[in-house]
Order: sequence, then C-alpha cells, then structure tokens
Amino acid sequence: MKNSILKTTLVAAMVCGAFAVQAAVAGSAVAGSAVDVQASVSVLSGTGPQAMTGWICDRADSICGLDDPKMLSKPAKVDYDALYKATAEYKKIRDEKIDPNSSEGIQLRQRAVDRIREKTESIRSQNGYCSVWKTIRHQDGRAVPDITDQVKALL
Repeated sequence: MKNSILKTTLVAAMVCGAFAVQAAVAGSAVAGSAVDVQASVSVLSGTGPQAMTGWICDRADSICGLDDPKMLSKPAKVDYDALYKATAEYKKIRDEKIDPNSSEGIQLRQRAVDRIREKTESIRSQNGYCSVWKTIRHQDGRAVPDITDQVKALL
C-alpha cells in the first residue's frame, strides 16, 4: 500500500511539478516521506533549484556576490585563469621560479586570489551584477556578460 502511494505520488509530481508533490504528500498516509519524495521528484523531473531559476552553476565557482542559484538575477562571469595569470603574485611565482606549494608560494597564491576577489567585487557592484562566477550558464542559452577585461584592467 505504501509503495503504491509513493509511486502514484512520484508519477503525479513528474506530470504536475514539485507543487503537486507537496500537496500529495501532505495528504498521504506515508509519514516521514515528504523529504524523500521531494528529493526524488526534484532529480527525476528537473524541478530542483537550477530548474526553478534556470541557472546552471556550482557554488565552488562563485567568486563574489550571491552563491545560491535560486537567488540569481543578473550574474556575470570571468575567465579566472586569465585573471590569475595577470596578477603580480603569479608573475613573481613564475619569474622567480617559486614553488607554488612552498610557504611563500602559498602566500602569494592566496594574495592573488584575494586581489582577484576584491577587484571583481568592485566591478560587480559598479555594474549592478548580483554575482560573478568562474563558470555559469542558463538553461535557455542566454548570454552571460563576461567582465574579465574590466577586472584585468584593475589588476
């Protein structure tokens, strides 16, 4: 009986969306399964956070600003490797052949990361972007502004 209720709920959710799941689960006799059903429906029907907003990104790729895909309205992106290679810290590591894993190399890399974040935040706030990402795209294929050159000019 419980399995048939769960299967019916999943099928209904796939057809009607995540909101149907909440209503169906609230009225079902299967106690404690709301989270499991919602998680399953989110994976199966594409109604997870990325589907709600359409932004496809990984929180680890957030440089500054918002890091929750559900909250994004006007994100931008940068070529992080190009920015890193444009920093004075990277150039010092390269030119002086400093081991990036030595204590001095680690400190220089961290200063480069901090400098990139600071300059990116400056451009983000000046231009009204909600966040800046290393990698981000939208499900509908819309263009995401690239602010690499603006940030690089500040480095």
